[in-house]
Formats: sequence, structure tokens, C-alpha cells
Amino acid sequence: PLKTSVEQLTQYDNLRIFPKPLFFFFYFIFFIIEGAHLACVLKKHPALDSVLHLFPENVLVSGEENIPGLVASPTGDALLKPQTLKTLPFTLNRLTISLQPSLEKFESQLLQLINADLTFSHCFANSFASFALYCMCVSLCFFFSSTSSQPQILGLRSSLELRLTNHQALAIIFQLEYVFSTPIGRETMGNFCLCLSATSTSRAAFLHSLRWGIWCPFQEPAEWKGEEIQLVLQGGAKPNPHGAMVYSTEMSAKAQSPAPISAPGTAQACSAVSNFAHLEMDLQQGGGDSASLHDEGDQLQELPFTPVHAPSVVFSSRSSLAHLFSAGFPDIVDSSGQVAEVLDPTEPLPFDPNREENDLQGNLLVFQFLAFTRIAAPGVGPDWPENIYFTFQFYRFPPVTSQRLKLLTGDKVQHKASDPLPCVLASINKDGTVNTGSPGLQLQFRVDDSFLKPGEKRWFLRYLALHAMHIDIWDSDSLLLIGSTAIELKYMLRQCKSAVQALHEVEVLTTDYVGEDTLLTNRDLGRHSASSPMTVHTIVRGRLHIRTGNIGKYRKTELQLYCSIVTFLLWHNNTNVAKKATILLNILKELLLTDGVVPKENSLNKPGDSDRKLKCMAAVREREASEDAKTAKVEAQSKKAQLANPSEAKSKAESIANMLSQAITTQHLLYASLGSAEYMEFVLKNPFNVPETVTIHSDDPELSVITNTEEWRYFKALTRTPTPLEENMFHLEQGAPGPRVYLRPKESLHVPLKYQSFLCDHTMALQVWWRIKVHSHSMFYKVTFKAEDGKPMAICQVNVEPTPHVVDQTFRLYHPELCFLKKAIRLPVWHDPAPGEPQDVYLKVPGSPSPHIKMFFVMVFTDKWMAAPSQIWQIYVHFLERVDVSCVTGQRSCQSLVLRGTQAIRKVKCFSSHPGEIEVDPAGVFVLPPAAVQELQLKVQPWQAGSRFLYVNAVDVEQQRLVTAWLLCLNVHRPVLSKAFEVCVPVGGGRGSSRKITYTNPYTSSRTFLLRSDHPDLLQFKEDKFQIRGGESYTIGLRFATSQSPGSVDILVYVNNLEEKTEETFCVKVNYS
Repeated sequence: PLKTSVEQLTQYDNLRIFPKPLFFFFYFIFFIIEGAHLACVLKKHPALDSVLHLFPENVLVSGEENIPGLVASPTGDALLKPQTLKTLPFTLNRLTISLQPSLEKFESQLLQLINADLTFSHCFANSFASFALYCMCVSLCFFFSSTSSQPQILGLRSSLELRLTNHQALAIIFQLEYVFSTPIGRETMGNFCLCLSATSTSRAAFLHSLRWGIWCPFQEPAEWKGEEIQLVLQGGAKPNPHGAMVYSTEMSAKAQSPAPISAPGTAQACSAVSNFAHLEMDLQQGGGDSASLHDEGDQLQELPFTPVHAPSVVFSSRSSLAHLFSAGFPDIVDSSGQVAEVLDPTEPLPFDPNREENDLQGNLLVFQFLAFTRIAAPGVGPDWPENIYFTFQFYRFPPVTSQRLKLLTGDKVQHKASDPLPCVLASINKDGTVNTGSPGLQLQFRVDDSFLKPGEKRWFLRYLALHAMHIDIWDSDSLLLIGSTAIELKYMLRQCKSAVQALHEVEVLTTDYVGEDTLLTNRDLGRHSASSPMTVHTIVRGRLHIRTGNIGKYRKTELQLYCSIVTFLLWHNNTNVAKKATILLNILKELLLTDGVVPKENSLNKPGDSDRKLKCMAAVREREASEDAKTAKVEAQSKKAQLANPSEAKSKAESIANMLSQAITTQHLLYASLGSAEYMEFVLKNPFNVPETVTIHSDDPELSVITNTEEWRYFKALTRTPTPLEENMFHLEQGAPGPRVYLRPKESLHVPLKYQSFLCDHTMALQVWWRIKVHSHSMFYKVTFKAEDGKPMAICQVNVEPTPHVVDQTFRLYHPELCFLKKAIRLPVWHDPAPGEPQDVYLKVPGSPSPHIKMFFVMVFTDKWMAAPSQIWQIYVHFLERVDVSCVTGQRSCQSLVLRGTQAIRKVKCFSSHPGEIEVDPAGVFVLPPAAVQELQLKVQPWQAGSRFLYVNAVDVEQQRLVTAWLLCLNVHRPVLSKAFEVCVPVGGGRGSSRKITYTNPYTSSRTFLLRSDHPDLLQFKEDKFQIRGGESYTIGLRFATSQSPGSVDILVYVNNLEEKTEETFCVKVNYS
């Protein structure tokens, strides 16, 4: 028996095998023979030391095998005394890799496919890592640089010397690798799910292979010397020499070794349907006057399609959570009063669609806005913002604008600046006082069978599973956008549980555009410089604490009880009582079902019972008055027509015609949403004994006849309609009122009809809660089938009930007034992306006066026949009055603005997006008379060089409405430095470091100077203000704060006069070591 132990095996240095696999290998080869044994001896063979690199790992080899690099032995055992073949020198003079269609497009699509693969492979993961490309290399340590003649081709910097043995089995492996970077955070690798914190500052880099290829230079015939050879780099899940998974992208990569190497591939990633909103700004800058509405020659600027507002879940400290929940928020409980089961939004969520669909309980979806955590930012104070409100849209409910909320801070609670405590939200009453009741804001949406259309439940569950709800956070005082965030809705899926809840803490993000800074020269004074390349920065403005829940089997509300009582009154013998009960029942149903927003007994902001009853009674009186007025108007018109022409009013022919028209009219009811095509088939029968050619005419192009056979077949397969299909059924003629179809006597056929509307009634999208629909939004269309004599044979009347649609993306664009907005929005990666250049959607929007906001929808279709939009974008364009300002950092510049009054008197106050850099005079509330002109003085003192965009709003403080908005386009230059210093400050705890700088008054008279710094958190002055006589010197005391990490930073020290004009500027380079 084999008795070699693991310890005995490990003492042999050159034995490159795993003991356990070797034992199993012997077990399957040898058989037990009675009375015999096998003795194995393992010995070290020193002659193999020099040729071990030629052997494959973990593989048993024999001396009789043909091992590349070894000379064949005449005895048959090449391993007994191994001899290596001689190596010959070779030189790779030129090695290039070309990426199609370009290097930028290749890497851009690579990142999109990776993020798309993460998103759709782990759709229930908490968060997804943000990948970035660092560099590219080849496994043979080739280093590349772009050549000047062909910027899209990566070439070897210098020739590469190789020493190879002339053997037919020898091959050179080319492996294209990329170095990826991703933030380090909280990681969970269960089910291959990676959850990383978006707020992590450190990043990890890892290497991954994208393409590989093999070149055998010594296989006969070897006629490659001096010529270019093309190799194909491969990718995907194919066997390769390294035995590693190689990512497959759609773009092709061509490498040359020493000639081009092409690598076609196939796309394997799914579509990355992003559901998060973007806040973008038009970066177009003009040197002088703004472009007018008639100027249409500017080039469209591309807006990258990047989800900057993806849900980034953060984690607060235990002290912050303890402070948050000590406020006493009400619990989310089920119908039996038990607290809802808590789900962890950082963990993957298992989801069974069938189980969710078969749940017969109703859904009461709850959103509790609990608190907001401020984060210090340059240009704003520590108490900003003080009051906020939210705007969002859930599913196909109307857009919601919340009430004003106050941020409450605990004065007695001690907290660190590095870990700010969350500010509890409290509602503000109409008189401006803070509600002392339950903290927070709770909103509820009811979604049950009475709200959903037939077959819509599956789409609603899909919406919860795959979508995230975008939320905009606004400053309720200045009406400026603070930022945006999004919460994943999949944690509201109950999975047949009585109730579930989840606590989300997400970052509130916004985007800032900063151009390259330039040094101030004499030619820059008094004019605006040309626009510089802009860099987009994502800024964290705060953190929002929100709790979501879904309650099933909730109690009957008070309105439902009212419905039951009023339904009983319908059986009353008195006709007037029954009539009023019918009206009241309809109103209560609309209050109960319309928009799905219902009050709850333990709501944080429950309206009073008296107010609700008054609203119901007012609605009843309004409904009765409208119906009485309508009836009186109809009777008056009838009497007037009878007096004008009595014979015509009583015409029997007209009555007969109306009766016949109703007899041949068939009505259909459709529930249609924006952009979605509704398919139907009308059965047309020829009642005559002779053949007829019928002309089909529609009174509106939104209801049309499908005449294309392929389109008809597509919609039949989509709707699973089993009716027959005919080729070339319709006859089309130019100038005809519609298509014609031939009918045999007594024959019946199916006429395909399609209703699709691209018009949206924006008044429906602006509904408020508890609004009573007095007028119906339903519309009707008619399709008339006329015989050869022109008489109608049949009429199809389609009654359309418009329903709200789901918004997938929200864009907010800021643009100067009365100018064309031109944008190119790049589409995301779809399920079946077409090869070639990426697809862009070009927008061109005419301008409007400030502060007008244009809102419209963009529907994106991916199917040929446009059955339903794959995405619906809601785009807001904020038109602002543009003001160009050229200034220098650290120095105050003044700019005048003109504010014109409206038709009514207003109390106005001006706000700026960066109060630390912009002061508005007057600073307080002032009265703006009607048609008056008020001059405003802006004092701009920026601290960051480059091109920037800031905002100023004039707000009516009584009505909380925007009067005028300005877009400040700053072109900030760097100042001219007088002196430069360098100082070293120790890292870690301590009292910092103190230094002194001498300043001499260049004037002959006494002057007062102010000291300013662009880094007040790192540098403090002994005195911020000093006065010296003419020609004398003053010692400026500097106090540098310590840092927790090594590095260096340049701090500018400004010596300004009393008018904030800079006299001198010093640069202090601080080295933290």
C-alpha cells in the first residue's frame, strides 16, 4: 500500500504536485492484487531545477513526452538528463492595439456594460460599485502610449527584446488587461453580490483581462519575418491558457503584433435601465450677447448619460440613530396593531413574482420623511438649509409637492463636526408656526383592485421591483434646489406578509460645473474671456432619512364607512334623497379612490374632521349647482331652437337618422396612457347580398387603421389575438379619405385599429390631493365605415379614459432666458444594442422669459412599431435671466440687477445659492410696487478660480412664489501673487503651528486692511483687521490647523482694503508631514 504522508511529500522542494489529488489519481489507476504490494520512493532530482519553468503546474509528465524547450533524448527519457534548446534573440519592433471605433468609445461602453451587468445581475443588491479605468497593459508588461499620427491606436513605446527557443509548440500569449478602480466600503460577497459604500474615500484597484490571443511563430511554414501579422484577440467564456473568465464586450479591439490584431466580440450584458434623475445645466457660454431665438447655428452639446443620482445608502453612527429615534416617530403597524417587519436595505431581497401576484390583500404604501442631516459646504452657513420641502412622483399618481418642513436641532445635544446629527423634520403651519405634534411627514398611497386596471397589478409589482423613486429636495425659503436623491422601492414588496418597513438613509446629491482657472492678465480686465472646458463635480449636500412601508389588510377608513351609509340611502323612497345620495356616493368614491391618497388615523399630519366634512358638503353643493346650471342651459337652448325653427326641431327624418346611427354604432372603452398603443379589432360585416367596397374614415389621426401587414402581425402577437390575418387586405389611394376594403356578400372580417396619443394634458399631472373631479377627462373618437353610396354601414365609437403614466427619468436643465436650449442626451445600453456609434437624443427647446419653467415628456421606443415606450423622460427647463460677471478670487466685484414689478404689490426677498460668496442689497424684505423698477446690488466675492454658475432668486415671501431668477455665469481669475512661502505642519493631534508674515503699507497715509483666506478651516489670523501708518510694517500672525493625513495644500492670503479690493496676495504652501 502507498504509505507516503503529506509531511514526507512537502520536504521535496521540486515536487510541484498536490498530495490529495495525487492519491486519488493512484486510487483510480491501480487495482488491489492479493499477496502483492507496491513500494514507491520519492526522490529529489536536482537536474530538473533549471527546467522547472517549462513544466505545467499540477500535471504529471513523463520523459517520453515532447516538452517544448527540451532536447529530445536518444534513450527516450528527456527528464533523466534534461538539456534545454538554445534561445535565439528576437525583437518586436512595432506592436500596436487599435480599438474600434475609438479608444474613448471602447472604454465608455466597457464601463456601461460592467455597470449594466452589475445592475441587472443583482437587481436586489443594496448598491453597486462605481468603477473607473486607471490604465491598460498586456501580461508581458508592455507599456503603451498614443501615437501622434493615429491618436486612437495604442503603440509600444520602444522595441521589445525576447529570447525564444525555436520549437513548434512554443506560443506567445497576448493578453489585454485593464486596471479597474472601485471605492472600498462595506462588502458582502454572498450570492456574488458586492455592496460598497458610495461615501468611501479609499479605493481599491484590481486587474482584469478583456482579450487574449495566441501567436505560434515557429509553426511551419515560418514566413512571418519582416512582415505584419494580424491576430484575433478573443473574449468571453472560452477556454484560455490562464483558465480565467474574460469579459466580453461589443466593441472590437485590434492589436498588431507586429501588425494589427482584431478582436470581434458579442455583447453579453443586459440593458441598464436607469431610474434615477439627473440635474444638469447648459454649459454654453457666450462672449457677449446671448443667442436669440432666431439664432439656430450653434452646435448641439452632448450631455453624458450618467446616473449621478443613483441611490447611495450611507450608515450613520449609533449616536446619530439614537438621537433620531428619540424624537418619537409613530410606528408603521399592520391591521392587527403589530409593528411591521423591518427589512434591511443593505441586504439583497428575495423576490417571488408569483407569490406577490397571488396576494389578494390591498396595499397601503407609506412614506415617512423623518430627518435631514446637514453637511458643511463652502459658500453656505452651518444652519443651511433651515426649511425644506419635497417634490416627487410615485407610480402614476399625480406629482406631489409636500408642505414646508422645519429642520429642528437639539441645543442640548453635543455632537462632533465630523459626525453631524440629523435634524428632525416638523411641519410648518399656515401662520408660520411649527407644529408641535408628531414629528416628520407621512404620506400614504392606496393601491388595490379598485385603483388598478385589469392586468395592471403585474406592471405595478414590476415597477416596485425594478424602479427607484426620485425625490427633489428644495429650500422652501429661497425656492432653490438643494439636491436630489432616490430610494429603491423593492423593499416595499410584502411577499404575502401583513406589513413590511425599511429605513433608508440616502445622500442628497447635486452637480456643480467648474471650468479651468486662468491667471489674470491686463487684457482680461473689463471683458469676458472665452469659455473654458468644464468639469462636472458631484457634491453631497446632505443625507435624507426616510422610512418606507407597505401595509396589507388595513382597517376600513371613515370614508369607506360613509360609502356604506350612503349606499343604504340609495334605497330610500324619496327621489330627492336618492339623487343627493348618488352625488355624495360618487364624491366619496373619488375621495377614496382618486389618486389613491387617503388619510390614516395615526397620520403625522391628519386634517381635521370638520375641514373634511366641509369639503364634502361644498363638493355636494358645487356638483348640484353645476348639474342644475347644465340642465337649465340645455332646456334654454332647446326652447330657443324650437322658437327659431319649430318644424326642424320636430323633424321625423332627423329622429329616424339618429336612431339608425345609434343602431349601427358599437362602443368600446379604452384606458390609455401617454405613448402606449392600444390595439383592438372591429368586426365589419356586409349585410347586403351584393359585394361592397367600404371606405374607412377616422375623425382623428390618433385612432387609425393598421394597413401594414407586418405591423398587424406584430400587434396580434403582442396581444395574443387568435383572429385570422390577411395579406394586402386594404387598398390605398392618394386623396382618399381613408383605406378601402372589399367585402363579399354577407362576409365578415376583422379590421385592426390602433389608438396612440402623444399629447399630454398637463393639468392632469398637476392635480392636488383631495381634488374633486367635477368634469370628466374622457374623450371619444369615431371610425365610420361607408359603403359605395356614401352611407354609413357601421360606426365604431371609442371612448378613451386617459390615465397617468410612469416617469422613468427626470431631468432639470437651467438655461438663459429667450435662448434656444440645445442638448444631446445619450441613450443607455439597451437589451439589444446595435453595433457602431452610441445613440443620442437631440433636444431643441425655444426659450421663454424668466422665471418660466417648461415641462415636457420625451418617449423613447426600442421596438419598430412603437407599441409602448421603453422609457419616459420628464424634462424641466428652468429659464433664468443670464448675468455674466468677470472677477478675481478674494476680491469683491459689484453688479447691478433690475427687478421689475408685476401687476400686484409684493413683498420680496432675494436669496443666493452661495451666501458666503454673494451678497444682495437690499438683504431683507422690501416692497415691490406694481409696475415699479427696483435696482439690486450684487456683491460677488468668490474664493475658487475658474468658470462657475451661481443662482439668485427673488421670492414673494407671502405667496412663496418665484418672482424672478438670475443665472450668474462667473469667470473667476487667479490673482497675481506678491510673495510665496512654505511651511511644514505636523500631522496628527496637537495645537498646530504658528508663523508670521511681514506686510508694509505702500501708501503714505494711514490705512486699514482686512485679512482674508480661501481656506478658513486650515488658516486663522491673529487679527482679521489691522491699521498701520504710511510706510510702516505690520506682522501678520498666522495659525495653521493640524491635519489627520499627510499631504500639501496651497493657501492664499489676501490683504484687502475696506472696500474688499485686494492690495496684495500671498501664497503659503503647507506641507503636512
